[in-house]
Amino acid sequence: DKIMKKGTYIASRASIPERSLAWRKLREEGYIIVSTWIDEVIATDLSSLWTRIEEEIESAERLVLYVEPEDFPLKGTLIEAGMALAKKVPVYIVAPNVLIEEKTFRPIGSWINHPLVKIVSTMEEALLNSDKF
Repeated sequence: DKIMKKGTYIASRASIPERSLAWRKLREEGYIIVSTWIDEVIATDLSSLWTRIEEEIESAERLVLYVEPEDFPLKGTLIEAGMALAKKVPVYIVAPNVLIEEKTFRPIGSWINHPLVKIVSTMEEALLNSDKF
């Protein structure tokens, strides 16, 4: 009795307006983006926001974590990725210009070795990827 999962949840820095604008543009281009935080300027009720985030992640067929070098340390995106993995939702990491250390996996962390996590080069690759993990 599996729930039909649909669309992509995008996790990225909410404090950078250009990011949510880019994700809304992807939605306008026809991608099914289920993240509703991208439609808000600033969330006033953070408790209901996090409840909604959890529901959106659970409904998604994938989570895309987008991160750039200046985004570290990760905060909310890290929790979102953890929620996805707990719900068995595949996580695709798009990290342009982020150098991931070979042994420590810094600055992201060793969790990127989880079998449901895949690092990809572009947003398009993450959005179109239908790999079976």
